[in-house]
Amino acid sequence: MNSEKWGLLIPNSAFRIPHSKLWLLGLALLTLGSLDAKPGGLAPPLLWPLPIREGITSSFGEYRRTHFHGGVDMRTHQEEGWACFAPADGKVVRLRREPGGYGRVLYLDLDDGRTIVYGHVCRFENAKLHLDDALVRACERAGTSFPGDVVLNPPVPVKAGDTVCYSGELGIGTPHLHFEVRRGDDQLDPFLEGLPLPDGVAAPNIAGVTFEPRDAGATVDGGLIPVFVQAVKKAGGYTLARPVALTGAVDAFLCAGDHLGVPQHTTGVPVITASLDGTVFSHMDLRAISLAHFKESTALFEPNFDRPGTYTYRLRCLPWMHVTEFEGGGLPGALSPGPHALKIVASNRAGQNSVVTGVLEGNGVTSHQRLALPGSGYRIVEHQITPAGLVLVLARSSRAGVTPVAVGGTLIQDLRVTEAGDKVTALLPREDLPHEGAPLFLGGSPSSFLAAAGPGHITAGSVRLNLPEGAVGTAASAPAAPGMPPGSSARLAVGPYCYQARATVEFPGVAPRPRVGAFAGGVLFLDRWSGKAVGFRADGLYRLEEDRSPPRIGKPFLTRIPHINAPELRFTLGDEGSGPNVRSLQVKLDGHAAFFDYDVATGTVRVDLSRMSSGRHILVATVSDYLGNASALPPYAFTTR
Repeated sequence: MNSEKWGLLIPNSAFRIPHSKLWLLGLALLTLGSLDAKPGGLAPPLLWPLPIREGITSSFGEYRRTHFHGGVDMRTHQEEGWACFAPADGKVVRLRREPGGYGRVLYLDLDDGRTIVYGHVCRFENAKLHLDDALVRACERAGTSFPGDVVLNPPVPVKAGDTVCYSGELGIGTPHLHFEVRRGDDQLDPFLEGLPLPDGVAAPNIAGVTFEPRDAGATVDGGLIPVFVQAVKKAGGYTLARPVALTGAVDAFLCAGDHLGVPQHTTGVPVITASLDGTVFSHMDLRAISLAHFKESTALFEPNFDRPGTYTYRLRCLPWMHVTEFEGGGLPGALSPGPHALKIVASNRAGQNSVVTGVLEGNGVTSHQRLALPGSGYRIVEHQITPAGLVLVLARSSRAGVTPVAVGGTLIQDLRVTEAGDKVTALLPREDLPHEGAPLFLGGSPSSFLAAAGPGHITAGSVRLNLPEGAVGTAASAPAAPGMPPGSSARLAVGPYCYQARATVEFPGVAPRPRVGAFAGGVLFLDRWSGKAVGFRADGLYRLEEDRSPPRIGKPFLTRIPHINAPELRFTLGDEGSGPNVRSLQVKLDGHAAFFDYDVATGTVRVDLSRMSSGRHILVATVSDYLGNASALPPYAFTTR
């Protein structure tokens, strides 16, 4: 590959680097003009860290269930073993191997003060830098394959373009390279830090805008539930398909997506500015995220509103969210009667904009405030939790009479009701819900679930749901798992979504028992039930279950990592209960401890054989699941050449 292929004619004598690495510098220079200027000028350019350019599948600042995505994910042909280069001069200062997350991780401190992080790599460079040797020594000292941070003392110096590791698929995900840029405690957008943009970048795609009532007096098109309005693409931008009537405090959410050289992979939109009648009410610029706050992503995103090819962004900064360059109180709380002009601009890293405009009508129409539901013979069709409270969608059998609604012994006297034939939608305002969960009554009949508003809790049988301030929760008892005490299962829900990560679950009054764990949605979320509160995962079934099935160890096989021809022995781990505890895995080769990597996505254990001599060898292994059930692999003989 030469510089002419990239449209550059740069004399090799102008740089004191090998011609074989000149194209890397050319890539870095190609897109400098498209990067935003920073307070001291452009960031120093970074070389592309791979010998291939296939585009980006995940961008900086994207949604993850519990955190922001702190870097970019680079495609690697769905293969492992590609050389990963130092993007500038620096020193390798730290290594890490973990059974999940980033798998193998390398930390490179650049001479300019920034840190580069490479995640999911399959090998560290050893021929010249001896980095795998350093990892093995750390494992031997700690007696584990996962010794935590391996600090290199002294650090290992490298030059721009030097190979420091090889791409892989360890940890979470399929083969790719996770690439981060950090400065101190801040994660930074690599494309604003001098990394060249991939080819084929186009303006963001906008699917539409979702509007959601935020308080008890708010409506969208006269209703109490969120409404999505499609954006229609026209010459010059997008237009909302129709005007939207708003009353009271309403949140707006932009459904938009970008891509970075791979159209079939949606990436996040880094810059969004929203205004009403020319006044900005929300501005987001995801160029830096503090490591202290990167778990606050649930406050910015609303995945329940996603449309194909989009992420959904809240156009209001919540008080407890701390993200650099994100501010604004959202749409005004009460629009004056008449039309108002909405404009939202979504910008990508190449400076390309997509604009959606629309008309919001402030019409003053509110939901009816009632002391009781009109009619009788009600049944709950569905319920959902919004920022305003608990919304019930109900069907009635008669329009005669009225039906009071109560939670526990407290009558809801501020019901907000809309009607459409015999379908009635009612909002139980968050402020009117008790802080200690109580049954919901329609007339004199209790429903199947309990409700509460945070700060508070709900206890359903022996399951307790703890709610943060601002949240609403519901719970309903469920049949106990076989062998478990009555009441040790419940269906739980928490909303709005941005508060889910702050809720917790516990099982007070249930004594810890061997082989028992707490499961959510069929997945273990607490090993060996301890009685302590643990994080809420998602709406669904929470229960204590007993697990006495041991893990399964698959038949080992020999293979090699592409491109570097590195020999490995691999075998899979499986389990039908609590899951294999990889940290309990002990592997021995010819009677000596062997340290291994683990690929979570495929459940594959990988043992490096590059240090093994030719000949016949014996592998043995033992592993436990998270609830203490153990399995052993019978001695397995194999031959290396």
